[in-house]
Amino acid sequence: MPGRWEFNRVPASSVRVAVTQWDQFNNDDARLAATLVREALQNSLDAAPKNGTVPVKVSFKVKRLNSSEVDMLHGMMESLMPHLDACGLVLSENTTDEVKVLCIEDFNTTGLTGSFEDLDGENFDRFWRAFGESGKSGQQGGRHGLGKLVYPSASRFRFFFGLTIRENDDGPSSMGQAVLANHRIGINCHPAHGFWFSDRSENDLELQLPITDPEEILRFEALCGTNRKGQRGLSLAIPHLIDGITEETILSAVIDNYYFPILAGKLEVELGEEIVNADTFIDIARRIGGTGRIPLSFVKQISDALNSDDYHGAIVPIGASRLKSASVPDKQIQSMKSVFIAGDLVHLRIAVDLKPKGQPRSIGTIDLFLRSCADEEEPFSLFSRGPIILSGEERRSAAGIVALGAMIADSEIVAGFLGDAENAAHTLWSETAEKLTSRWETPHLPLRAIRHSLRDLYDMIAEQREMHDADALIDFFWLVDKSEAARSKPKRVGKPKIEVPPREAGIRINPKNGGFNIVAGPGAEKWRFPRRIRVRIAYDIIGADPFRRFSPFDFDLRKQNNVVFRGDNGDTTIVRANALYFDVNNPDFRLEAAGFDARRDLVVDARAL
Repeated sequence: MPGRWEFNRVPASSVRVAVTQWDQFNNDDARLAATLVREALQNSLDAAPKNGTVPVKVSFKVKRLNSSEVDMLHGMMESLMPHLDACGLVLSENTTDEVKVLCIEDFNTTGLTGSFEDLDGENFDRFWRAFGESGKSGQQGGRHGLGKLVYPSASRFRFFFGLTIRENDDGPSSMGQAVLANHRIGINCHPAHGFWFSDRSENDLELQLPITDPEEILRFEALCGTNRKGQRGLSLAIPHLIDGITEETILSAVIDNYYFPILAGKLEVELGEEIVNADTFIDIARRIGGTGRIPLSFVKQISDALNSDDYHGAIVPIGASRLKSASVPDKQIQSMKSVFIAGDLVHLRIAVDLKPKGQPRSIGTIDLFLRSCADEEEPFSLFSRGPIILSGEERRSAAGIVALGAMIADSEIVAGFLGDAENAAHTLWSETAEKLTSRWETPHLPLRAIRHSLRDLYDMIAEQREMHDADALIDFFWLVDKSEAARSKPKRVGKPKIEVPPREAGIRINPKNGGFNIVAGPGAEKWRFPRRIRVRIAYDIIGADPFRRFSPFDFDLRKQNNVVFRGDNGDTTIVRANALYFDVNNPDFRLEAAGFDARRDLVVDARAL
């Protein structure tokens, strides 16, 4: 049976419940693209088979429709048109705008499992028929059931299609959904949600059933450019894609938000001809300038170490109390200190004691990683629940850690506990989250122990040794021996003054309007050549480190034609959005930069490597 659009009728006397969550998604296009990528990839990772041995693969493809395909799409929208008109979303028949469809497909997943004809709480039911509900737990990413609203948000007319193949299915099944607004057509009142479907179930529920007609499926696949070829998984098609979502913004969002599962070999993303996986990720990230301040080599190092049996272990679980020196054997602590001082990776696995309400106590684990900063490296901390990276916890829980660190929660019970503590944006943990307090006993104690575990490990192995110096404060405090005072007036003996010649600078930075000059200083005469100078640039920020807070939206040296560099006796190489190398050949070098915003203060850091 061919598909049709239909919105249920509701009594006029019913309370109208509006979809008020649009503002979470209808912000700037870059954030919308990132939200779309996070939702799609997280749903796909959650649908990976348990104990799967191959990475989940997700494909993004933007297809531009030709005139005949546009006519086909608008034919499929015919029964949707009156509802669009009632909501002020008018589709002009004579529009000359380019119509694009975003197709998102996952592979090596289970597809939307569950009954088509029952409200069983399985994936099919929750994806299509539940809003603001989530049945996810454990290592699964979602918790609030609102993320799928991003799919209609990405369409100018707020609708999308889905096609799924599950194990033992005779073939693919397709359905569509529109999320508009509460509206009236004549005397009939309709809710915001409507469906594209074939028929209704014959039971008392009268549920909308997906389309399985082979000809209808072939037409849908041709229109949307799906490429499932009988493989299990889910394909989504978002027609009339808004202009701000492009292959470039999608790739940037993939690089910035899912570097950890990709480098860990759990996820591959295909975008056009580009394959982003563990082997290609770093080169692609460097090329497009993503993850500018994230030390990718460190992330790859901890990804590899997670699969290793070579780690230190604590003998006392955390939970009721935080990580302490007594939790780890002294021999292990001394070993970790030696590893840390040598600049190698410290890996500590800790048991976590948790108590679900109404159930026996459970023990899970977390993995902590620390490595001292090498030259030119800045402190960095990663907090991850499975593939979810909590960006807000880095700022909150890593204060005072002057190293590269990571807290990874991969075990089922701990990931479930932390998932219940997350906010809707998956950026922070909250001790007062409703699901956390309703499902766990005294959850604030283990949450604090987990949240501060990385800092506690850092304090344990990177502590400064106390040294005794009897003369350390002699120039500030001194006491006179009374017996000596009776005989003669004490004399204070001054320390000999050591003349330290001032250091001659090898590099001088001279500011100018809209740019700067870097010239050789007297110290450059003593250099060995060739010599590399690293130059970092950022706009000044009051009360913050401008380099750590740098944004490619300020400027991007790899893309902007208005920023110009001219070097004498040296060659420039752009390495990041705000950094370059200046390779100089002799002590008479000079680098001139122009084209920056003259209305903002520029901060320049230049160091010889």
